[in-house]
Amino acid sequence: MSTHLRANPWRVYQCLARQRLGQCNSTARSFSTTHSLRNASTNPLRSAGRAKSEQDFAKSKRSIALSAAGMVACGAAMYGVIKLDVFGMNALETSKDKGTENKFEVSQTSNGSMKMDGPPGFPSTGGPSVITLHGQDNVEQVATGTSTIPYFPTTIRLPAASEIDNKQSGDELSTSGGDEYQLLGLGIRTVSFLSIQVYVVGLYVAKSDITELQRRLIHTAVHPPTDDTTAISGVGVDAATSLVPPERQQLKELLLDADRGDAAWTALIKEDGIRTAFRIVPTRNTDFMHLRDGWVRGITARAQQKKALPGTAAGEFQDAEFGTAMNDFKAVFGGGQRKNVPKGQTLVLLRGAQGAMDALFQPEPTKPMRWMGRVADERVSRLVWLNYLAGKTVSSEGARQSIVDGLMAVVERPVGTVVQRVV
Repeated sequence: MSTHLRANPWRVYQCLARQRLGQCNSTARSFSTTHSLRNASTNPLRSAGRAKSEQDFAKSKRSIALSAAGMVACGAAMYGVIKLDVFGMNALETSKDKGTENKFEVSQTSNGSMKMDGPPGFPSTGGPSVITLHGQDNVEQVATGTSTIPYFPTTIRLPAASEIDNKQSGDELSTSGGDEYQLLGLGIRTVSFLSIQVYVVGLYVAKSDITELQRRLIHTAVHPPTDDTTAISGVGVDAATSLVPPERQQLKELLLDADRGDAAWTALIKEDGIRTAFRIVPTRNTDFMHLRDGWVRGITARAQQKKALPGTAAGEFQDAEFGTAMNDFKAVFGGGQRKNVPKGQTLVLLRGAQGAMDALFQPEPTKPMRWMGRVADERVSRLVWLNYLAGKTVSSEGARQSIVDGLMAVVERPVGTVVQRVV
């Protein structure tokens, strides 16, 4: 082998050159690999990602620590407020306890039995409980649905009949010794196809007459003025003191019926004994003549419907006395009375126990009412009332619906248990 190499020196050179080149390449590859690994271990992108993760973790720890500290501080503050009684709750509770003790005192009667005195309105003596109408417990005003006259009072005090007697037109009236009236329902009177609001009207009933109103409602439900065989009937209906839901629904449909409703409402209000009042507050400036003309048209239309046929006896509204009463009605809202009725002022049509109608006017809430006049004939006030309550068309459908709903709240209670406390 050595001889062969000595004989070919060029070949020896080539072999040595290849060996040297192979060692260099191996060293270069090794250096390149080592350098790449070193660079990978110090990649700036990877270093930046790791630093960001560490910052986020530290930020989360700080947030958790702050939240925990806030909860601890809030808890300590709440404990301090309760413990120190900053708002005086302990004193309030003490006063309530004392008030309760005063309301529920135990006393001993003459026969040795124990008697417990309940709070005001509680039927400790076996009398009727205090029940309010139309969900108006402790509510002094009811929303009307219009921003011009936003509220109506749930109760009003009107002059007694003795206060009105012997008064002259324009005289002031005192309500201090008058009767309190409860709101049954209200609505808005609109005109034309544009539904222009004219006034808000509400029907009130004297609180002391609510029991009589209950009796008439139940009697009308039991014996409706109709030949309909499906009317409410049954054993013991004459002794009914309240109406169950199906009976109330039938009574409601009867009062809203376009044909039978007139007779039903007449049965309720024609007979003496129930005092009611319509409270009217204009939503825009108007005058008494305009209001009067609207009522006269309604009265005339209903009187014509009751006109007797040829060859029969005269109808209820065809005699001379009724014509005289209509002249009196027109005179109440005309003649020397002030003509303008600005919005927000109050007009009251009061129907007495015998059906006579008195017109009262109050220019401002802080001023006394003034008497405008009286129409003694019961038929005139009845027809004015029916303009709002019965028939195919009424002056305010919303008011009629609301009033009927109020009456349903009356008949769902036994007769004599709807008692209103006068404050």
